[in-house]
Amino acid sequence: MLHSLQIRNLALIRDLDLDLAPGLTVLTGETGAGKSIFVDAISLVLGDRGNPQLVRHGTEQAEITATFGIADGSAAAEWMASSGFGEEGTCIIRRILPRQGRNRIFLNGHAISTSQNRELGELLVDLLGQNTHLRMVRADQQMDLLDRYAGLREKTDRMGDRYRKWRELREAQRTLRAGLEQHAAQREWRQFLWEELENANLHDGEWEDLGAELQRLGAVTQLRETVATILSILDGRPDSTLRKLTESYRCIHQALGRDPSLGETEKLLEGARIQTEEAVHALQHYLQDLEADPDRLAQVSSRIQQLQDLQRKHHTDMTGLMELFSQLKEELAAESAEGDPVLKAEESLRAARQDYQNLAKELGTGRRAHLDPLARAIESQLHGLGLPHAVVEIHMESNPDNEESWLGKGWDRVEIRISANPGHPPKSLSEVASGGELSRINLALQVLLAEPEGAETLIFDEVDVGVGGAVAERIGRLLRSLGQHYQVLCVTHLPQVAAQCHQHLKVQKNLELGQAESQILPLDAMGQVEEIARMLGGIEISTSIRAAAEKLLSAR
Repeated sequence: MLHSLQIRNLALIRDLDLDLAPGLTVLTGETGAGKSIFVDAISLVLGDRGNPQLVRHGTEQAEITATFGIADGSAAAEWMASSGFGEEGTCIIRRILPRQGRNRIFLNGHAISTSQNRELGELLVDLLGQNTHLRMVRADQQMDLLDRYAGLREKTDRMGDRYRKWRELREAQRTLRAGLEQHAAQREWRQFLWEELENANLHDGEWEDLGAELQRLGAVTQLRETVATILSILDGRPDSTLRKLTESYRCIHQALGRDPSLGETEKLLEGARIQTEEAVHALQHYLQDLEADPDRLAQVSSRIQQLQDLQRKHHTDMTGLMELFSQLKEELAAESAEGDPVLKAEESLRAARQDYQNLAKELGTGRRAHLDPLARAIESQLHGLGLPHAVVEIHMESNPDNEESWLGKGWDRVEIRISANPGHPPKSLSEVASGGELSRINLALQVLLAEPEGAETLIFDEVDVGVGGAVAERIGRLLRSLGQHYQVLCVTHLPQVAAQCHQHLKVQKNLELGQAESQILPLDAMGQVEEIARMLGGIEISTSIRAAAEKLLSAR
């Protein structure tokens, strides 16, 4: 509920600190005293568009601060928690409206956006002004009224979840079907790439081995000439290296008998001779095996060309080709294991559609059972609100076969029809011409559908326009009964309504330092008698008028 309201420099209000009580609070005062400013201030802290013209003359900005108490588990408490503003039991909204520049809004000291402000505001206060009853002409609002009366709100919440799931799966299936041909082409392309790489029979290290072999095969003639020259030097001529080493070894071996100190040199020469002999044998074998092989050269060249083409095609090296091959293999295997994606999507959609249909049928049954009881209850309330001949009919149509007409609350459509005058057929609310009649219909519905888990504060801005006498008293009593469930704030001109209040606030306009200023004053018992008497009798207040005021107050 709204605990307090502080207003600074808004229109005719310069400085106001107002504490508000539970139950029914009425706001009265002379025409032009500034009652509408109170509603404007609350509208601003609920996120309405700010008009710089509301800033008090001679000041640069207006500021409104509203302090709300939030019940645990309420929609507002859940919004605060889910939006990251904690789970505190108090909500303080401060709105700064500058004459120039952007508005600023703060929630518990943190800056918030206008959209956030409006979201939270709708959960805190239901503002029912002279035009807000126009919401009732909307089909979705009438459906919501029926669901609230029938106690189906929990099911409609679940219905919304099932509807969203069904819509998402339906769109996903349509998207999947639309892209099926493209998906098949992509899979076929991946399959081709994988087969191409598999047929290439890639091996680790093959690229390096082929390069070395190609280099050797392409230089057979040069290699034969080089090896032949080496063999000629080592063992092919009378003065070859091997013969010189052999002769040197024989000589030093003979000298060793005369000087043993030549033993180490002898070993070195012997080793050189042996290694040279081994090198000669190795080169002779190499030369025997080194033959030109045009076929093998062509094979190696072709294989290298094949691998080069694959590398260029995929913009990678041999390591990348190996990794791509493994990746394609895994993807294709996974798709095969998952099965047909369209079939799976259809199965999921079928299950979601069935869940939606089952709950929609339940909702339809529950709604139909409450159509006539709600109509009779509205009639009863309207009869007591000055519409004694009111006839109410509630029609419901269902269209389960047309999926395009399904909505988040099911496939039903509800329309409330009312006739306020005898002999006239009931019409839809959009065809009811009288705003006064719509206001009373709205009030009747609020009484019927009072729910503590909704917005905890209701504000009625002169919804009693156009009535008087016993009807006005009946409206007052209904508003007072609403105060048992909600905090109800009502701007009224009717003494019969004002007399039913738990708290009475009077708006009066004074002249301060040559400038008009509105004040809102809480009235005590004596002040309330005087204000009710003023509303009953005007300027001249007689003893009998005061007595009538006291009688009104005592009858509540």
